[in-house]
Amino acid sequence: MPEKTLLKRIRKWILLILGFIVIALSFLFSKKIIDSSPPPRKKAENTVRDVYTKTVKNGPYQVQIPSDGILRAYKRIQITSRVQGILKTIKPLFKSGQEYKLGQNIALIESSEYRANVIAQRASLYNLITSVLPDLELDFPQAYENWSLYLKKFNLEKPVPPLPKMEDKVRLFVSGRGIISSYYSLQNLEKTLTFYRIRAPFSGVLVQANVTEGSLIRPGQVLGEFIAPVDYELMVALPKSYISNISKGAEVKVKSIDTDQMFTGLVSRINAKVNSQTQSVEVYIRIKDKKLKEGMYMEAQIEAMEFNNVFPVDRGLINGSNELFVVRDNKLILLKVNPIHYTETLAIVNGLSEGEEIISQPLIGAYPGMEINPVNLEQK
Repeated sequence: MPEKTLLKRIRKWILLILGFIVIALSFLFSKKIIDSSPPPRKKAENTVRDVYTKTVKNGPYQVQIPSDGILRAYKRIQITSRVQGILKTIKPLFKSGQEYKLGQNIALIESSEYRANVIAQRASLYNLITSVLPDLELDFPQAYENWSLYLKKFNLEKPVPPLPKMEDKVRLFVSGRGIISSYYSLQNLEKTLTFYRIRAPFSGVLVQANVTEGSLIRPGQVLGEFIAPVDYELMVALPKSYISNISKGAEVKVKSIDTDQMFTGLVSRINAKVNSQTQSVEVYIRIKDKKLKEGMYMEAQIEAMEFNNVFPVDRGLINGSNELFVVRDNKLILLKVNPIHYTETLAIVNGLSEGEEIISQPLIGAYPGMEINPVNLEQK
């Protein structure tokens, strides 16, 4: 019994000593952790940022509407055949890019069969007039001389000459013989004969050839397209609200998108119809220059209207409440403005006082009352 009591006492003391050891080790570890933690950071000092600014100078601003389009020839025709036949080979060949002078043959269609029919009709008319000459000599001696001279001018290979002047009685006489009706029927045939030869209506260039020599041409077939170079037209679509400020004859600066070359054009036409889907109106600008080619992509800057006592600012400076930051006593202040027009990058505003200093570019983290060090770009 005493031995059991002794063991219990020993066990009690061992547990007590182990408890003290655990407490001591915990205290040492916690002190070591506290000693190893970084020192508290010092509170950052307030720094004043340099901010670029500019001075407000109110004045007039000319609104330019950028519009683009494809350049087209002002004079442009489709060469269409009105007769049937084989396209003949002539010089120059019927090829794209070929230049022609006014009145020069562009295309020639085989017409031998039709031409023979026309000559036969001329001969028929010649025979009719010859058959009435004896009667004219007896009844209308003066008219006989006129018709005799007319027959001398008659050439079966050339277009029929105009009929001689006649009195009413003579007209009734020759009309009863079928001469007048034959004459006008022949004129119709001769007019159709001219359609076999297609001439240039003006000096220009064949820009498109749909057929080649030897092709069978049918009535109504489009042979190609013919334009006059140097003289072009640019069609742009403008908002209908600006049309009242644009007049015919106004000068327009036009730029080539590819080469950045500048050209001067004139507003030649303004369409009276508004596009119901885009609410825009077609405006046509006429440009003359040897450097231009049809199909070029051009951009026009049209001066639509002018605002007075306004100042252009970067669109990013204005928030959703139409406010921007101005600088007063080296502090930022939000000021209400009135944007009256927007471009791709600028906002045209009024409501800024002359000489007011504003920030020149958007400032991240800006807030009313923020202290800054203004750096005026213009003064610098």
